[in-house]
Amino acid sequence: MRSRPPRNPPETDSCNELISRLSRDVIEESCVLFVGAGSTTEKMPHRPSFYSKIKGMACIGDECESLSFPDVMQMFCDERDGGHHNLLVREAINYLEPILLPGPTNHSASQFCAAVASIPFFKTLVTTNWDPLLERALDVLVPITEDRDLAFWDDRKKQVLKLHGCITRPHSIVATRKDYETCVTANALLFNKLRDLMATKTFLFTGYSLQDGDFREVWDSITSRLGRFSKLAYALDPHASDQDVEYWKERGILIFRLFDVQFIRELRKHIVELGLIPSEALVNFLMRERRRIVQIHLRNPQDSDGALSSAMYQDGLLHELDDILDAIQLGTMKHKDLENELGFTVNTLNKAQKQRDVIEIAYWTGRYFAVQAYFEEEQSQIPAYFHPYRLKPLNKLVKGSTWNLSRRKVTKPGTEPPHAHGDDAFFAVCKDCARKLHARQKDTPNRR
Repeated sequence: MRSRPPRNPPETDSCNELISRLSRDVIEESCVLFVGAGSTTEKMPHRPSFYSKIKGMACIGDECESLSFPDVMQMFCDERDGGHHNLLVREAINYLEPILLPGPTNHSASQFCAAVASIPFFKTLVTTNWDPLLERALDVLVPITEDRDLAFWDDRKKQVLKLHGCITRPHSIVATRKDYETCVTANALLFNKLRDLMATKTFLFTGYSLQDGDFREVWDSITSRLGRFSKLAYALDPHASDQDVEYWKERGILIFRLFDVQFIRELRKHIVELGLIPSEALVNFLMRERRRIVQIHLRNPQDSDGALSSAMYQDGLLHELDDILDAIQLGTMKHKDLENELGFTVNTLNKAQKQRDVIEIAYWTGRYFAVQAYFEEEQSQIPAYFHPYRLKPLNKLVKGSTWNLSRRKVTKPGTEPPHAHGDDAFFAVCKDCARKLHARQKDTPNRR
């Protein structure tokens, strides 16, 4: 894709309008992102595109300015490599390697992928890019690159469909005109999957040339068969001409003159305001709290009742915080999941109390307070310690006396240490948990 200097998109195009059109499909996981190189490796205006590099190496003059990407790749392979792909793939590897290394170039190329990864409702993504940036950002281990990969398709997980191969599988690269002409039949199941998605999902195209003949053929074949029942699609192109907008509007694609990263970030803000995913501020707060609890946990000598019960409580905190942060990183975390987790934690706490298991009470109280921190509007420090007798979290360590580790259960009523009001304290915590959970469940029907 050819690089063009960035400019401000016209004010007539509204980001809010596109969000209002797409948000329902996104939240229902019915929106598919179709990502081209313009959203990743072709975003750096100071760096020549791969198209420009190969065109120069093939000694193609200005008279051939209008040559398409596959035609330029075909001329390069024919003239420089006897029709083979070895030299072309080597050039692609050399072009992409610096982009994949940590640094400013990688940051620019990965911005869009990172923004998309922060929204858990994008479950299926399609791309013609050779680079692995998208699947790395989404933590997708096996992208679907060939027909045989479809055996590992899982609707419950995020999926990346790579129509033109991947640089990590050089034999799968689709680059030349001959490749374009044979790729649909060479990977018939792959393109059947694309047709199925186009027929049933709402597509958002970004960084992708809608002038590509391969794309036009697939798009026309879908829309011609579905007729007026085909789904309306959308595209982001801040540089689209009025002619482009009109041309694709007649063919079922509305173009919005918006920058890709800007739109995805605004869409995320909208979903955060709906109360469906955590804000960046909340994620940063949970990460800070995790680091703080880890440092306290490592300094805890575990030589007293309070130190041991606090260690169990901190284990619960850290395990739950890890689960939450991992799910956010994988793009699978939604508020509803944490509401279910809160209910499970309360039930497990009840069981621990019935068994009079103090260590289990400490551990599950830690998990409860970690989930509660996710829901609290005020981001205040999570208590880091646990009272060994009152069975409640504290901000400072209460050592108490030696714990009989050979018997974890409190054996006889009346033998607890002084001020051991564990039952009353626990039931107060559980009643508070249940009350808050019930209040949230009442609000759940109003959530999308």
